[in-house]
Amino acid sequence: MPTSLRARMSSASASSNLAFLGVVVVGALLGCAEDPTEPGRNSIVEASASEEATTGHLGRVHLVLQPRPDEIEPEPQLQLHARFVEYHGVSEDFVRARTNLPLPVWDQLVVGQCIASEALLPVAHTPRANGERELTLVDAGDLRILLGNRELVAPLALVPDILPWLSGVEYAHVDDRIPRLAVEPDGTSPIVVSVDGSPDGHLESFSASVAIPMPLALETAKVADDRLTIDWRPPGRNPQTIVLRLQAFTPGEDGVREPTGEEVTCLVSDTGRADLALGPLAAAGLGAEAALLRVSASRFDTVQISAGNFGNVDVFVELRAQKTLPLL
Repeated sequence: MPTSLRARMSSASASSNLAFLGVVVVGALLGCAEDPTEPGRNSIVEASASEEATTGHLGRVHLVLQPRPDEIEPEPQLQLHARFVEYHGVSEDFVRARTNLPLPVWDQLVVGQCIASEALLPVAHTPRANGERELTLVDAGDLRILLGNRELVAPLALVPDILPWLSGVEYAHVDDRIPRLAVEPDGTSPIVVSVDGSPDGHLESFSASVAIPMPLALETAKVADDRLTIDWRPPGRNPQTIVLRLQAFTPGEDGVREPTGEEVTCLVSDTGRADLALGPLAAAGLGAEAALLRVSASRFDTVQISAGNFGNVDVFVELRAQKTLPLL
């Protein structure tokens, strides 16, 4: 086993201040408000700065496809979650926290930035006692997903009534297998998401076609010269950005691999390689005594659809590749 990740991170700490300074300069040139010494915190503060009670709507349909689940912690190949929220008398970030609708990673981080994944989640500040409060997850009728020649109708589940003024339903579906998908002449595999609309007509019916992002395969993770390099193939076509989630593991008793440190999320360019300084990764909580690194790489295709008086609904299709790699 090569020199431990902890030793490499320690040797990187002296140079990390200069790396941070360089990121600050780049952030200033980009007009970005983030302070890379506290990655992502300013964007989170901005997203949750206002605790003033408001009225609004949030809607999201999120489909995750993972053709080859990781061997250590296999997940279903298909996961679908959707929520359509109306709220009154509470803040938006309280609603996002309670309904598990955080802002997308690309709205919280700048390219090249890494942060503990937990820090990307909104904080549910206790609402003020005065005033009427209401938080409803709307029944939007049937939610259908057309994948190739297979149509899924997502089942409804009642949300737990943990608060007397929180009620409604959410959509959730998981499957251990992805159906065979039809491929268009341009090489894409479109998915069609459609919603019938709420019975009162407030949330109107809509249909959206979203392309499945191009598949990728994770190849290597290696540490050299105080940097962590992760390779995947093929690179993105534009390239756009890709979301990396990193979790370190160490061998435990009876060969069981134990997670160490925190999961870290990074937003990087989809060029086929991420070259990350160890100092900021250590500061974000990535485990130091690591022999293995589980890498989850996600490409997204997103569209925003108007649902009448309800407002906009985000539709996300995530193609996820996950693999545990030895740290070479």
